[in-house]
Amino acid sequence: MARLVTKFKYLKPDQEKPIGGYATYIATREGVEKIDESFKLAPATVKQQKLIEKLLRDFPDSATMLEYEDYQREKTVGVASEFITRAIEDNAHEILNQRTYADYIGTRPGAERFGSHGLFTDDGVQVKLKEVSQELNAHQGNVWTLIISLRREDAERLGFNTGIRWRDMLRTQTQALADSLKIPMDHLKWYAAFHNESHHPHIHLLVYSTVENEGFLTKQGVAKMRSSLAKDIFEQDLLCIYEKQTVQRDELRLHSKELIAEIVSRINAGTYDNPKVEEMLLRLADRLSKTKGKKVYGYLKADVKALVDAIVDELAADEKIAALYNLWYEQKEEALQVYTETLPQRVPLSQNKEFKPIKNAVIQEAMGLHADRQDVEEPAQADAPDPEMPEAPESDSQADDPIEPDPPPAFRSYSGGRGRKKDTWWTDEYKAARAFLYGTKTSKPDFEQALAALKKEALRGNGFAMHDLGKMALAELGCEKDEEQAQEWFRKAFSAFCAREPKEEKPGYLRYRIGKMYAFGYGVDQNYLKAAEWYGKSVAEGNPFAAYALGSLYHRGQGVDQDEEKAFDLFTMAATDENKPNAYAQYELGRMCRDGIGTAPDQAASEQWYSRAYQGFLEIEQNMADDKLYYRLGQMNLTGTGTKKDPDQARTYFEKAAELGNADAMYGLGKLYLSRDFSGRDVKKAIDYLMGAAGKDHDYAMYTLGKLFLEGKEIPKNPEYALRWLEEAVEKENPYAEYLLGKTLLQGVNLPQNIPRAVSLLERAVSRNNPYAAYALGKALLEGTVLLQDLPRAMELLAFSADRGFSAAQYLLGKVFSNGELCPKDIPRAIRYLTRAAERDHEYAQYLLGKLYLADEGIPKNAKAALYWFTRAADQGNAFAQYQLGKLFLYGREVEQNMEKAISYLTASAGQGNVYAAQLLHSVHSNRNWSAALGSLRLLQHLARIIQNRIEDERKSGKGGIDRKLKRKIDEKKQAHGLKQG
Repeated sequence: MARLVTKFKYLKPDQEKPIGGYATYIATREGVEKIDESFKLAPATVKQQKLIEKLLRDFPDSATMLEYEDYQREKTVGVASEFITRAIEDNAHEILNQRTYADYIGTRPGAERFGSHGLFTDDGVQVKLKEVSQELNAHQGNVWTLIISLRREDAERLGFNTGIRWRDMLRTQTQALADSLKIPMDHLKWYAAFHNESHHPHIHLLVYSTVENEGFLTKQGVAKMRSSLAKDIFEQDLLCIYEKQTVQRDELRLHSKELIAEIVSRINAGTYDNPKVEEMLLRLADRLSKTKGKKVYGYLKADVKALVDAIVDELAADEKIAALYNLWYEQKEEALQVYTETLPQRVPLSQNKEFKPIKNAVIQEAMGLHADRQDVEEPAQADAPDPEMPEAPESDSQADDPIEPDPPPAFRSYSGGRGRKKDTWWTDEYKAARAFLYGTKTSKPDFEQALAALKKEALRGNGFAMHDLGKMALAELGCEKDEEQAQEWFRKAFSAFCAREPKEEKPGYLRYRIGKMYAFGYGVDQNYLKAAEWYGKSVAEGNPFAAYALGSLYHRGQGVDQDEEKAFDLFTMAATDENKPNAYAQYELGRMCRDGIGTAPDQAASEQWYSRAYQGFLEIEQNMADDKLYYRLGQMNLTGTGTKKDPDQARTYFEKAAELGNADAMYGLGKLYLSRDFSGRDVKKAIDYLMGAAGKDHDYAMYTLGKLFLEGKEIPKNPEYALRWLEEAVEKENPYAEYLLGKTLLQGVNLPQNIPRAVSLLERAVSRNNPYAAYALGKALLEGTVLLQDLPRAMELLAFSADRGFSAAQYLLGKVFSNGELCPKDIPRAIRYLTRAAERDHEYAQYLLGKLYLADEGIPKNAKAALYWFTRAADQGNAFAQYQLGKLFLYGREVEQNMEKAISYLTASAGQGNVYAAQLLHSVHSNRNWSAALGSLRLLQHLARIIQNRIEDERKSGKGGIDRKLKRKIDEKKQAHGLKQG
């Protein structure tokens, strides 16, 4: 039996039975408290039994009351009295005349009062019972009455045991009342009273329109009102039902996926066969070709409609579709059982009005069979997946500071301007100290010995030794890191350089050293302008080291206006010095020629410069064991820059640098040992080296560790460790860590969702020109699911990312402009973005380009271009492009027919699970109509989606949600007013 009982009636104007008396009755019943009620347990009297029989004859719907159900179960005086009272009460207006009715209601117990009476209405409206009664008596239109009854146990459990609770609930139902009765809200009037009966508390409701003859109540209106009341009253119970349906929905999705997989399996094995649907589609196509007028189901002749229905029924006969349809009915019936005992009879899917869209889909499919067009259908998943997390770039934080070179020959013979060798800084003792500091090809650095020897030289006034001591204190070489002590040594060195520079016969080298101290802030405040001035003075003397240093300032725009051409010239001067060609300048020239910076792109020149740089670095290596140099040589071997690619040699150089404490080399080793292309791959060693680099505050090592612990692919997943390392990298302003942590917190996967923090991190990464962060944030703002949709900002961020060469952003913008769902369709603009992504080998951009060139929409059809881009995507293994190529060569409309190529491409696509390719192959091998075979599969999948969407929409509606079309319209209006969507 339904737990919620409702009874709808309407009262016509009647002078003998004024409606106002009914309002007075429900408002003024007085309650009485009875002490001894044991008599109620006695069997029902004969008089009661006869009266009950008469009530059931006169008012058959009384048998649906909860009280009658109780009477059938327990025929006692008390229960019989409850039923008789409710039956008379519910039909009082028809049973009693005005006088006897007034006498009756004056003695009825149980009405809960609000002030002097129990009548209530909308919030803020004062109810004067006498005026209401007079108004109803004078009303010449219909008045609808509604009685809503609950069992006592349900009322107590759900909190509907007071008049206030019922009043508050009814005030939320006024729109539903108006809709169900077809009465405009501003014309609607209602009054109600709560009767707190011991067994079945209930509410009496009077509803009417201020405009006479307005309003009517249909069966659909009754069902709608019952549904609305049940959802409100039994909200908590329904939530339990819908939670169970959520699990069912998840199973449904898996079920639908299995359905498609099973169909594919049957087709590939030659066991799936539905020639009946295909034959009926062909017959329907023939009938439609001879039919005039609209090709819409409602406008077709009866025999054509019957054929459409037959196709739908044949599709519905599939066991998987039948299971989906049954699940839809079960969900619908479970909700209906809350407020009605009689469930509607199930009807065939073709006769169900809620699934009418499938009929027009059948018609459209049939019409397309004979059309001379190239369909470009695809499964829903034919879209690019989210891009992989970017690999952090190779760190070069230490590579832009060249190794301190030997003084030029002119300086080696320096004698203080007076020929006294004892005044030179380039003493045998200093050269020995440098050998300890930098090491040699055959010996490692000995920092302890270097420290002692340099201190002796510094005490003798050697400015070079003072400078080297500052670098050792700064880099923790042979001593603890002490920035204050380092700056003290640098200040002494700077003073010594400045004191000696005016006395120097050829001061170019000292001027270079002074400029470098300004550039790095060693012993003085960092000042790029002064650095450039000193470098310029040195360059004027032909110093190649100063030329490289000044070129670097022009390249970065530090202290001077950025000028890549000027930088290129200065690097060339340094690189081509006949006495001391600068290997670092040669390396920079290789990069600039490769990328066309400051000069025209020249791959041959680039390779030549890189090769010369590599040889130059090898020469430097002969004279010193320097960690930065080893790291640079390792990088060049790893990437094949200036030499052949040699990961093993790269590892050797990285290990040498790592032994000297180089964090970049430790990071490089970590990434190398993680590489699946490296023959010596060793994840444990990789983690050890990354930990070592992170321990030296290497932010990219921290980021990589966080990424590894977050993904759990190479090592066990550990979100706690991941968060720790990513947060440490974020503190060091690493844009990759900001992006990864921001994206993870935004999605709430692996780490708890934290949207404000996520947006903050992504915005910070964007401010550091991170295209991945711009893409992630832009995509979230575009979709409007996790974040409030903001199309202008989304498009701005995606354009920002696309302009920095990120192909995923270029593809997404191309897709948005091509489908016109979120912004006006702009095919030429879509083509531009997609072409940029396609040229970067983005396979889905290549595929979509092919579709657009084939569609003949917004741009002229270009089968040659479509073929080119489909082929590019297919060569990368794109199953959808392979399918389209198979169709092109199979049908031979846009290109010359080639069955061999068609079968080859379709087989490759089907092998990757493309059900359309498999279906088409099956029809070719079965010698049946290709288009009809595809049409039957499309319809089967379309029908499954329709049922699934209907189940999802009704589940959301049951929770107070709305269907997707209405939600989209509401969101559009909210967006127009700047309101939050969702």
